Amino acid sequence: MAHIEQRPAGWRAQIRRKGAPSISRTFDLKADAEAWAREIEREYQRGNIAALRNDAGRVTIGEVGKLYLEKVVPKKKDHSAGTYAAKARDKFGAFFLANVRSIDVAAWRDDLLDEGYSPQTVVHHLNALSALFGYAEREMSIALPSGNPVKAIAKPKQPKARDRRLRAGELDYLLRATDGARAVGVREIIILAVETSMRLGELLSLEWSRIDIEKPKGSAAFGTAHLPDTKNETSRTVALSSAAVAALQALPRRIDGKVFHWKQNHENGSFEKVWQRNLARARVLYRKDCEKAAKKPDSAFLADLRFHDLRHEATSRLFEKGLGVMDVASMTGHKTLEMLKRYTHIEAKKLAKKLG
Repeated sequence: MAHIEQRPAGWRAQIRRKGAPSISRTFDLKADAEAWAREIEREYQRGNIAALRNDAGRVTIGEVGKLYLEKVVPKKKDHSAGTYAAKARDKFGAFFLANVRSIDVAAWRDDLLDEGYSPQTVVHHLNALSALFGYAEREMSIALPSGNPVKAIAKPKQPKARDRRLRAGELDYLLRATDGARAVGVREIIILAVETSMRLGELLSLEWSRIDIEKPKGSAAFGTAHLPDTKNETSRTVALSSAAVAALQALPRRIDGKVFHWKQNHENGSFEKVWQRNLARARVLYRKDCEKAAKKPDSAFLADLRFHDLRHEATSRLFEKGLGVMDVASMTGHKTLEMLKRYTHIEAKKLAKKLG
């Protein structure tokens, strides 16, 4: 039964049940206290213990965020999830779970967009906040009275997916530019990217012990590279073309057993800096050739080119070589046709030739 008493702060309603923690709330009006007590008791009779516990009204986003950052983020491959989760915790940390409404989340979304964050970055922030609510539900057994508020709002409209492929001659200039690179392996990693469709992280994680190369008599060498730990957390074995094998064979063997020495996201030894320097050298070579030929340089040539675009190029080339969907998926590691389509941009001229 509910016990209701008047206190200096208002009318206090308290409900006690054997074998369950007591729950109480204070209201300005006695009628509100009685109505709340009746509602809680009805929920208890229905077996809704969560209503009696009211954990969502006692645990803050900050408390959930602390556990999430300590127990979940260290296990993730991409630790940037921790950055977004920390920002979500800092924004709503003082709020109890039950007190965060969809309108509050929508206002945060709009504020992030107004601050200049890209739609994709805002989505990362929202997903991180949603993950905190999900963690509270699944791992902490906290029932959310109104559900996950992030799922009720609209996500920012995403820009058109990148469809950048290499233009005619761009790969030649990228490879020519590697002649001026101080670091060993720049040419080879570019060739491997275009030949295998591996992600940069997968290329940088390659180890000689997981590469198998065969060279039958009278034919070009071929082989495989095993990737035990990929972005989607599944292993796969990638087929190596003769060009990919030749690139690997041109590399010196390292003592640590790794194929390449660069790091992906570190300031010191980051491959991104190496890529940008090589891209700049390729542009200089192109402009010099245009000057010699008295030709106006194309402003789009080698412009807005990212290393990840080589994965788009490689995936499209695999289809253009006549490989089937399953063959290409085994190379790229895509789990769904929808994701594979995002990386496939077949040239219309090449399709026209197939049509005859």
